[in-house]
Amino acid sequence: MRPIKIENLLSEDELFFLYDHVLKSNGWIMSGKSENLTNQTNKNFSNCPQLIVKCNQGNIYNSALYLYGQSLIFRLKKLLEDKKIGLYPKLNRMWFNISYNGANNHWLHNDGSENSQTILLFLTPVWKTGWRGSFYVDGKEFTFEPGSAIVFDSKEFHTGEEPISATYNWLRLTCNIVIDKQ
Repeated sequence: MRPIKIENLLSEDELFFLYDHVLKSNGWIMSGKSENLTNQTNKNFSNCPQLIVKCNQGNIYNSALYLYGQSLIFRLKKLLEDKKIGLYPKLNRMWFNISYNGANNHWLHNDGSENSQTILLFLTPVWKTGWRGSFYVDGKEFTFEPGSAIVFDSKEFHTGEEPISATYNWLRLTCNIVIDKQ
């Protein structure tokens, strides 16, 4: 599967609601450890806030956000059927990441194997192109556009881009969802 961008997956109202409620959620950690990396790297820790909803081991830490994530998978699956693109049905892992200028939490990595797909959601409701914050999959740039999603094979190498300092207090909020066949 080639990486695909789905624009306007989330409405403006949904983005503002999500941004507010996710940032106010309990359970944010500052040094999230990446789990079960398939590639060898010494960059296993995130230096930025991370809210784990469901981890690779199957533990669900926020049931409401887990249900929301699974419903997004069903929504995306229906949208992609029209384009003849298959999407796996099972939410394996879901977490939110915040990045900001100077955070230094982006590095080249992959999320899984041949049997998984990754969905990255751009959740900051206000974002200007000049603030950077793009996302790269196998060298292809996807600019940060509020309400958009990128879907790609989890085995593909990817990384995010640190935003510039002048984002006027908007944090770069993304959600990483890894889905499996079953």
